[in-house]
Amino acid sequence: MAKPLVFLMGRSPAFIPVDRRYARNHMWAMDVGQGFRFGLSAYAARLLGDVRHLQWSIARGSPVDRGSAIGYVEASKATSDLVAPVDGRVEELHGEVLATPSLLNSAPYDAGWLLRIAGEGLGLLSPQEYLAHLEAVWPLAQRLLKGQAGARRS
Repeated sequence: MAKPLVFLMGRSPAFIPVDRRYARNHMWAMDVGQGFRFGLSAYAARLLGDVRHLQWSIARGSPVDRGSAIGYVEASKATSDLVAPVDGRVEELHGEVLATPSLLNSAPYDAGWLLRIAGEGLGLLSPQEYLAHLEAVWPLAQRLLKGQAGARRS
């Protein structure tokens, strides 16, 4: 297996496996023949903190448009909407991660996958393009994180 790319979040590395593609909303995409299996990147999992709850607002067979709401995740550092990373049709919602949301933290690139969507995967980034995207958005993420820390102290 090829060596993953690494993005440093401060001193903490976020690994970017090179055997898949990525969406700008920090989901990875693995081609599984008839569409893609998606999960949260290590970067997203680290920003969220310990994932405690996952809820879907879609069902198997539902059509989705890239950017449309498909659910949400609650974690120790944040609650975040989940949005469709591509246009397509939901083929599978991973029941194991719904029952054990902590898999999003402990195995984000393996057992912690979220769903499978049949579609072409238009707009997905290569690992190198995703690394460049992280480098571009990290300064804003740092400012937001520092703002949250300041808000907790007041």
